[in-house]
Amino acid sequence: MAIMEVRKMEVSLDKIKELPLEELLGMAIKSEIEARKFYESFAEKIDIEPLKGKILWLASEEEKHEKMLRKLYSSMFPGKEVVFPKEHIGPELQPVAKELKGSQDVIDLIHWAMKAEEIAAQFYEKLMDIVEGEEKKRLMKSLSDMERGHYYMLRAEYELLLDWEMYSQMMHIGP
Repeated sequence: MAIMEVRKMEVSLDKIKELPLEELLGMAIKSEIEARKFYESFAEKIDIEPLKGKILWLASEEEKHEKMLRKLYSSMFPGKEVVFPKEHIGPELQPVAKELKGSQDVIDLIHWAMKAEEIAAQFYEKLMDIVEGEEKKRLMKSLSDMERGHYYMLRAEYELLLDWEMYSQMMHIGP
């Protein structure tokens, strides 16, 4: 079910061009806030200190992204409060959040966080085509690249944990 919802999310990214830029930036800001909260909450569930540190670092990165986007928003829409749209097409964590609600398994949490980072990278790539001006395009490219970097960092941790899980299971087999 959740994988299907993530696929729907990826397809709905095509609808981005139908929304005003003001709403899209509001969506991006909201998603960065939600990502930061997710990573902070996730870190509380982790006992492995090096991994916990990396997850907290991701939370701080998402906070930096939010600040960059708020700065862009205020420069494009001076004096306006951020508009958080009702419809969520962008890198929202809703399909991921539904899957994570009951999950306590770190491997599952990392897997779904990777999905969310992929969606975020795609979202910023699409925004790059919408914004006008080289500086704004570079910012969207940079955000997309950073989200991809987060994905690859999480993927490395995911693979290490899978190996660790297999290794620890094998330790319990035998005489």
